[in-house]
Amino acid sequence: MKKRGTDLIIGGELVLSGYVISDEAAGWAWEEEIFFCPSMVREALLAMGEGRITIRLNSGGGDPVAGEAIRATLAGHPGGCTIIVEGQASSAASLILMGAADRQMTAGSFIMLHNPSAYVYGGADDMRAQADFLDMLARVYAQVYAERSGQSLEAVMQIMAAETFYNAEAAIEAGFIDQVAAESANSSPVKPFAELKIAMTRDLQTYVALMRDKAPERANGGAPRTPAPVAVTMETPMPTPNPSPAPVNPPVQTQDAAQAAVMAERQRVTMIQTMARPYVASGRLTDTDVQALIDDGTGAEMAGTRLMATMAQREPAPGTMRVTERGRDETETRRVAMEGSLVARLSRAQPEDVARQYMDHSIVDMAAERLGQRRVPGNFAAREEILRMAFHSISDFPALLENAMNRSLAARYAQAQPTYRRIARQRTYVDFRDHTTVRVGDFPNLQPVSAEGGELKSGTFGESKETTAVKAYGVQVLFSRQLLVNDSLDGIQQILNDRGAAVARFEEATFYAMLLSGANADGPTLRETTRQMFNTTDKTKAAAGAAITVTSLSEGRAALRKRQSLDKSDLDLSASILVCGPDKETEAQQILAPIQAQQAGNVNPFSGLLSPVVTAKIIGNAWYLFASPEEAACFEWGLLEGYTAPRFRMEDPFGVQGTKFSLEHDFGCGAIDFRGGWKNPGN
Repeated sequence: MKKRGTDLIIGGELVLSGYVISDEAAGWAWEEEIFFCPSMVREALLAMGEGRITIRLNSGGGDPVAGEAIRATLAGHPGGCTIIVEGQASSAASLILMGAADRQMTAGSFIMLHNPSAYVYGGADDMRAQADFLDMLARVYAQVYAERSGQSLEAVMQIMAAETFYNAEAAIEAGFIDQVAAESANSSPVKPFAELKIAMTRDLQTYVALMRDKAPERANGGAPRTPAPVAVTMETPMPTPNPSPAPVNPPVQTQDAAQAAVMAERQRVTMIQTMARPYVASGRLTDTDVQALIDDGTGAEMAGTRLMATMAQREPAPGTMRVTERGRDETETRRVAMEGSLVARLSRAQPEDVARQYMDHSIVDMAAERLGQRRVPGNFAAREEILRMAFHSISDFPALLENAMNRSLAARYAQAQPTYRRIARQRTYVDFRDHTTVRVGDFPNLQPVSAEGGELKSGTFGESKETTAVKAYGVQVLFSRQLLVNDSLDGIQQILNDRGAAVARFEEATFYAMLLSGANADGPTLRETTRQMFNTTDKTKAAAGAAITVTSLSEGRAALRKRQSLDKSDLDLSASILVCGPDKETEAQQILAPIQAQQAGNVNPFSGLLSPVVTAKIIGNAWYLFASPEEAACFEWGLLEGYTAPRFRMEDPFGVQGTKFSLEHDFGCGAIDFRGGWKNPGN
């Protein structure tokens, strides 16, 4: 039975015990092995929520790359993590320890830091390349230890090269942990770290905004580019200075107070050093600037503001920026070419020049090349084995195939044109929480300026109560062994086409289920009015049903013209869209047809003014008038930030039945206002 992340949760805590292994290795590990991997940790954190997490760690290490992935995951957890080492945290496990906001060890535990190691089979060039890689890896991990401990990079690299062990007291002095776990129950926190983190984040965000405003593009009147990300460690490492020795047998209260004072000073110094480190490295600050703040006792909350002001004063005048593009090596070029050829074949598009050399390669051919095999066997069993090796090794072939499928799926999804997008406004959801919408007319009206003093009067925003949210949807899809081994790209293409169109149909059904919900299909109930969207009280629904005629259309158009905003300002909305079902389609076409009238009384005033929208989701004779969504949207829809289409995600690698993918999509829609719409029950 495959181990899951929830297996790591014991008694409401996360227990990390055993080997640190990669997600790939976890796929073929024996059941009786004791291990954990990055995907298991992410799954466990998701199940435990965004609050503070306590982690019990006892591991001799393992895969350092997997250890770094886990450390980064823990460091990014919204509520922060407390890690308690119970036994040991050696090698990759000590790297994981650095991801905790609060690092503790039991009195009998130890941690160990050393340089990463590996084995390689090949010639002298291969071994030299592996040595260079290990040197790079050691320096990268040493930077992590240095940032968390407050020590220099060179000092940490010497510690790692000597393969150094620390007990709890020595680890505290070196800055690798914060306290002994047995003492945590009697010690009170000096100041919540969350408060310092919020203050520092605010100062850094202010600084980034200031630097962005001073960018050359702003000064020269051009469009601003996205600023480069600022890399700052927002954790609480311990500095190297040792506290003065405590008196013999002190009272508990005095010992606690002394310890609290030492902790507070260590925290202040380290927060300032951590915040300033990347700017010192870039030359924007000097060590003298940082030491001055430490010496004069400036609090961590104020340090960010002072450092920001110092850097702003030294920022050079805007000038011409030169961007150097990063080149690709041969391996990356081939991967991009293979991916491009798969996309071209799956979407039946013209390939880019770099992809043409792989247009006649099968899926197995590409897998073999990514594995470094030059000869591809002809029998089914051997070709199947190549695919199995490509999916389970460190090859990038799974990512290549997944990317190609997602690019093709996105292209097919973009071709779909569901009708709901013509009557709803699009937005982007930054997360899964409810999002409030600012509606038409909410902005205050202009006020006359005082002639005497030129004083501007203040206005107020009308309250906006409606909210919408994005939801996650998904389904599993199996690509059989035969489909992949036989290189049935036509079959895969059909799946992608079907799924791209199916997702668009799903969105259409979800939207109209919302629009036609409630009693008499009069729509959802709005918070502002506590009534359904279409009703006679708000004059958003005709009192009696009627066919689509000049008279009934005039009634709806007049209702839209008379609409007022939340602040009782006239909106003067124009009817723009006529929506109906199949039973009213012919009637709508007739009333909107451009016919040349012989008499003034026979002129059709709506010819060419209304855009028809017909959907099978509307059953019966009801029909609707809407203003343009840009003018006054009644509904909105959107996707999760960062996603523009549904996506495939590989769940299980190539196995007995094939490869299992999950088709995932984050979509939301909802009603936000009644003012831009009008309904006629029809007859």
